[in-house]
Amino acid sequence: MKRDELDYEAVEASLVRAESDLDAAEVHGLFCGLLCATGRIDEQAWHPEVFEHPDPRNLAYQKTVQLLRTLAEHTHAQMYDAELGLVLLLPDDEAPLGERLEAMLSWIHGFLFGLGLGGLDSARLPEGEAREFVHDLTELVRAEIERGTDNEENEQAFAEILEYLRMGTLLLHETLQPVQAPTRLQ
Repeated sequence: MKRDELDYEAVEASLVRAESDLDAAEVHGLFCGLLCATGRIDEQAWHPEVFEHPDPRNLAYQKTVQLLRTLAEHTHAQMYDAELGLVLLLPDDEAPLGERLEAMLSWIHGFLFGLGLGGLDSARLPEGEAREFVHDLTELVRAEIERGTDNEENEQAFAEILEYLRMGTLLLHETLQPVQAPTRLQ
């Protein structure tokens, strides 16, 4: 599967054809949340959430499942990338700011859902930045966010929130799923 098949529009179109109730951003957020909570993206966990009434005979459904498996592998690789290469699956910068904002909120909703689906509750969150990050996301989802206009100031604010989401996700993952350092030979 080519990298461009994993862009927001391609994944979104595939989900629509497969009659999923979730959008591309929400699915990616779900995958990231599961990874943070459990260290893996278990198809047994996400499949029933993405497809309420799957039809295994439907070719669009089959292709979408394969695409989402690839997206899960890609997301897993990004989350463990030493270069902090996680990229949130959202519309590109050419899309109107309002559309990107809606997708970002959808991603957050999926992420929080993935954390819960993975069994993470506030009692398991350690004190500090990781707990604060999840609290901030919960508040963002509840907030009434004004769409505003596509101007430089709003674009800058959006970019800052997006970077906070990206780095906070990586921080939470590292906090909950620390990579074990290899043992040194003497």
